[in-house]
Amino acid sequence: MRLLFVPARLQRVRFLVWLKRVHAWTGLWGAALFMLLGFSGFLLNHRTVMKIDTGEPVELSQAALPLGAAKIQDEKALGQWVKRELELTADPRAVTEPPSGGSPGKFLGKDRPLVPIWRVVFNLPNGRLTAEYPMGGTAVTVKRDTIGLLAVVKNLHKGTGLGVAWILLIDSIAGALVAMAITGFLLWSRLHGPRLLAGGLATGALAWSAAAAWPHF
Repeated sequence: MRLLFVPARLQRVRFLVWLKRVHAWTGLWGAALFMLLGFSGFLLNHRTVMKIDTGEPVELSQAALPLGAAKIQDEKALGQWVKRELELTADPRAVTEPPSGGSPGKFLGKDRPLVPIWRVVFNLPNGRLTAEYPMGGTAVTVKRDTIGLLAVVKNLHKGTGLGVAWILLIDSIAGALVAMAITGFLLWSRLHGPRLLAGGLATGALAWSAAAAWPHF
C-alpha cells in the first residue's frame, strides 16, 4: 500500500523507516512532558466552566523589608526594587485597582487624607508573592503564598514565573507534537484502514469543534 499525500519519488522503504524513526524519537523526547501538558491542559480547560478546584493560595510568611536609601515613586519602581532585592526571575504585575489616596476617608468621625499604597504581585511556579508600599514609608511589606500541587501543574503549563530555558523546552515539546502528528498521519495512511472510518472520525472531530465553538464567536 502506498503512502497517501507523499510524492511518488519518496515512496521508498528508506523514507518509511525515516518516518517511523522521527515519530518514535520525537515521542521519546517529550513522553513525560506530554503527560504533564495533557493533564495540565485538562485542568486549564476546566478553570471556569465545569470548574475543577485546584485550591486557593495559602499565606506562608510575611516580612517588612527596609528601603534604605532607595526611593519608590510608583508601582513600576516598586516591582523593580522587589525583584532586585529578592532576586526573583518573574516579572511583577501591578494590581489592577488604583492605589488608595487622592480622596479623604473618615476615621473617628473626621475626614482624613489617605496615603497611596502601591501593590505588585509576582506569580511564581509554586505560589505568589505580593509586595505593598505606602507612599513615603521606609519599608516594603512582602507576603508569600503557596499553592497546591494541581495549581503548580497549571503554572508549569503556562510557564508562570519560569525562565527562558523552560519556555524553549516547551517550544521543543510543541514542535515534537507537530512532528508526531504529521508522521503519525502519514504512517497511518500506509499501515492502517479502513479509510472511510478514518474520514468519519476526522470529520466528526472537526464538526464537533465547530459546533462547540461557533455560538461563542
